[in-house]
Amino acid sequence: MKGTPGRIKLAGLILAAVLVMYFGTGAKGQAPSGIYRITVRTGNLPANGGAEDGSMLYLCRSVSQDGETIILDSAKVSRKKAVFAGSSFAIDGKTDQSNVFTAGQYDIKDRSGVLFSFFYSSMEGKDFVQKFSCKQSSTKSYSYWSSSGSGKKTFGKENEVYLRFQTAQLNPEDSQQNVRQLLFEVSKVAPNSLTHLYLSLLANGFRTDDENLLPMIADERLVYTSFWKENLDIFLDKLKLAKENVRNYAIDFLMQNKYLTSPRMRAATALECFRRYSSSVVMGCEGSAVHAAEKYILGNPDIPENDRAEAAYYVTVNKNTLLGAKAPKLSLKDTSAVYRSIAETTGSYTVIYFYSDDCDYCKKETPKLMEFLDTCGSNHYYLPLNVYTVYTGTDSAAWKNYVRENFSCSNASVNWIHTADIERSSRFPVDYGVVSTPKMFLLNQGQRIIGRGILTSTLSRILEDEDLSTQKSYDYLEQIFPVPFYSENEELPDDEAETASRIALVEQICQGAATSRENFNRLLRHTFTYLYFNDYSPNNQAAIHLAKKYILTVPQMWDDTSFVEAARSFVRGHDMNRPGSRAENLRLYTPGGDPADLLLKDGRYQILFFYRTNCGICREAMQEVRQAWEKYRCKVGFTGILASGNTGQWIKYISDNNLQFRQLCDKDGTAGLGSYYYIDSVPQIIIVDPEGNVVKKGLEADMLTEEISHLLD
Repeated sequence: MKGTPGRIKLAGLILAAVLVMYFGTGAKGQAPSGIYRITVRTGNLPANGGAEDGSMLYLCRSVSQDGETIILDSAKVSRKKAVFAGSSFAIDGKTDQSNVFTAGQYDIKDRSGVLFSFFYSSMEGKDFVQKFSCKQSSTKSYSYWSSSGSGKKTFGKENEVYLRFQTAQLNPEDSQQNVRQLLFEVSKVAPNSLTHLYLSLLANGFRTDDENLLPMIADERLVYTSFWKENLDIFLDKLKLAKENVRNYAIDFLMQNKYLTSPRMRAATALECFRRYSSSVVMGCEGSAVHAAEKYILGNPDIPENDRAEAAYYVTVNKNTLLGAKAPKLSLKDTSAVYRSIAETTGSYTVIYFYSDDCDYCKKETPKLMEFLDTCGSNHYYLPLNVYTVYTGTDSAAWKNYVRENFSCSNASVNWIHTADIERSSRFPVDYGVVSTPKMFLLNQGQRIIGRGILTSTLSRILEDEDLSTQKSYDYLEQIFPVPFYSENEELPDDEAETASRIALVEQICQGAATSRENFNRLLRHTFTYLYFNDYSPNNQAAIHLAKKYILTVPQMWDDTSFVEAARSFVRGHDMNRPGSRAENLRLYTPGGDPADLLLKDGRYQILFFYRTNCGICREAMQEVRQAWEKYRCKVGFTGILASGNTGQWIKYISDNNLQFRQLCDKDGTAGLGSYYYIDSVPQIIIVDPEGNVVKKGLEADMLTEEISHLLD
């Protein structure tokens, strides 16, 4: 592209014609975005291609677009000189300025790379007349570039300083060209120039807490400078490991800068924030990208339509599954064509794994996932673990074959649900942003997302971190709620005073945890679990207080409804059949179908053993109860009660296990056994005295013989 100053060349005429077509105005009525004449003298340039007559030089923006260099013009070297001259217009007359010569940072390149960079500091389309010459150092063996301008409408002075800075950077021996010295010089000859802005930011650093820098980073002329983008990226990158609300605050701080009044600069800043976090490999940055898109991009007409479309697509496939979000509902058919939901999983954590049978990456990732799950030891707090797999293809036979061949796990602590949407009747690709496989999510007990787009290596690390956090919580709780040890001769403390003291500590913990929902759920769950399953009555009482005041009365604070229901059941179990209360006599039925009273009125202690036939722990406890019966059956009454289950299976169970002591059941639930006795958790042993009062509840089966011995002494 060649010509004389002020003359619209062929490319400019074609562009003007396009503008007429789309905007109804000729070139005559539209001021050029830039009129330039740039002369490059290559006389002392080493023979690397650019110095040769007939070779090409290129005028380019220093800022690339989508990784592609933006070439504005080209010129052929003739007699060791190349001239760029012309005018340029915006393609759409408004937002897209990438093709025009306007304020910004530019490179002169040859086929080997960048020869030098320069600035153009006007937004007003003024003439830019500049000469650049390659010179040889008189004292050192290197070439450097110098600049000169002509007339008042030039920016030669700022580029003289800028080229000296480049020379100092390329030649370490000239490092005496101190940045602050150059800044002092340019502040005299070109105080309102991009060189001055550049050296100012270089000297002071990109700190948004510096009020003096805020006008600088809001200058519209910075849009097409690489140093603005680089410094902004450095600032945003420092926050990639911070919490989402901190990153979002930084975005808002940048966007709400009172000096950021230029629509184009606001648009460019918003896009940089979005692109920095949408392209980050750090999990969690997606939330900040969505924040920038929704708040500053999607409804902004100053941002090009294609950029808004890119942001809208990103929000669509990511917003539903951001870290901390409640996992979208997911209910698909399993291999037996039965709908299975992630909500029905009962483990500590849930892995959702999207895969395809023809995906090469899945073929590598699935074995890694299986190896990790197979080797998870039973001592981890994150177990039992749910794995909900989703086949993303449409071939039913291929899916079932893949499940059979690839998902064989020997770890009993891993619960599997294999699903697919062969008919494509669900929204899972949109809800979970599944545009490729494999894709994995990790949910906590409250079905909130704590891992997204992860691989097995990251899954392992997150679960290990969760394990460590849980262990630290229990270590902390063990220190502040210790279980004291007393010798036989030592006087026991007052249980009521100890209970009151521990309830006061619970209150402090609960009030501190109320600062965030995440802390509330995690810390209170750990506190309740530690205290309730602790063999110390004051701790148990403190757990019940916590449940009644901070769990059952504020269910809206809890994502994990199953935990709330479990706590409700534990509280009910604590309050029912407490020692000293009256045992309810119910009309139950024998295996033969005859009615019988639950309580015997024969003046003896009675052992009530509640169990289920399909409960493995109950089977072990039954052996202990039978041994106690064989030893004390003449002195103590024993009754086994079916807590729930099929009566036919119960009768067979009695026969198969040769149970000779009395057995009863609540036939058809007519007696309301569960309303009077806590049978939600079995096995359950209750001891009733001859007067019909409960004297012991929740006794471990292996302690039964010893307890009966104490009662009879």
